[in-house]
Amino acid sequence: MSKIGRRPILIPAGTDVKVADGVVQIAGKKARASFPYPGEFQVKLEGGALTVSAQKTAGEAPPGASARYGTLRAKLNNAIVGCSTGYQKNLKLEGTGYKAELKGKVLTLSLGLSHQVVQEVPEGVKITIPAESKQTVLQLDATNKDVLGQFVAKLQSHRPPEPYQGKGVRIEGVRIRQKAGKSGKGGK
Repeated sequence: MSKIGRRPILIPAGTDVKVADGVVQIAGKKARASFPYPGEFQVKLEGGALTVSAQKTAGEAPPGASARYGTLRAKLNNAIVGCSTGYQKNLKLEGTGYKAELKGKVLTLSLGLSHQVVQEVPEGVKITIPAESKQTVLQLDATNKDVLGQFVAKLQSHRPPEPYQGKGVRIEGVRIRQKAGKSGKGGK
């Protein structure tokens, strides 16, 4: 049994949730979403909270369902939070000459490579580059946590933060442990 799966999902004020025919309909301040779930699970709306459980047939849950309903609960919670408040990540480009440029839905990154990195911004992700940041800070907003996380990972894959000088595409608030460089330069 999943400890995460047993916890109820509290529905924030201003968010409307409906459960019918294997689909959870979510309408919040930021977005609307429809979340289908497999028939082996049971989702109940009771008193301002959603509960998820493995559906029992003939006194027993289907094999593996009790192991997966924690994941379903986490995905439903992410959808509810995304529709009500949304998700935000800030990226910082650390390095000489590193900068970002946004033209419509195309993001162009200069990351010290022999070429510029051109990325199409996925649907549902909003990027802003503050003017005072000298094009080195990206603010990414989205209502879908999975899409936002995948896009950030894709951007980081072009120049991951390295532990010696600290260059690369960094997520603000995530600490990269610095390593010492070579200590025996020019000596015996």
